[in-house]
Amino acid sequence: MTRGPGTPGIWCERVVYGSLDADVVVSWVTLAVDSPAQAARASGADARRMAGGLSGRARRRVLSGVDGGGRVGAVAALHRGEPCGLALECGGVWAEWSARPVVFLSVEGRAGARCPVLAGEAVGFV
Repeated sequence: MTRGPGTPGIWCERVVYGSLDADVVVSWVTLAVDSPAQAARASGADARRMAGGLSGRARRRVLSGVDGGGRVGAVAALHRGEPCGLALECGGVWAEWSARPVVFLSVEGRAGARCPVLAGEAVGFV
């Protein structure tokens, strides 16, 4: 049986820093999706969830960064094979979302620690 080199997809990351100086990482989360639209949708929804805890002007400012039309540009960049990202100040922390096209390689043998997905653990933007 002949296999191709892998399956195309999008690798997404969210990094949250403890201050606007982006000096200490307090959270790093990854997500693998199949399409550019899924990547843009997941990143936007995650940013909206983070903004949900803010009030008034701070929340509107974050949401304007998310809903400001960048989604179409992000999807287009990913279709062209280019990475894209979003960075926002959110309640005193600095959050960055990035997405880049990748090829996911299949792994034939399993040795060592199990993949969280295969072990049934929650993964991705939550």
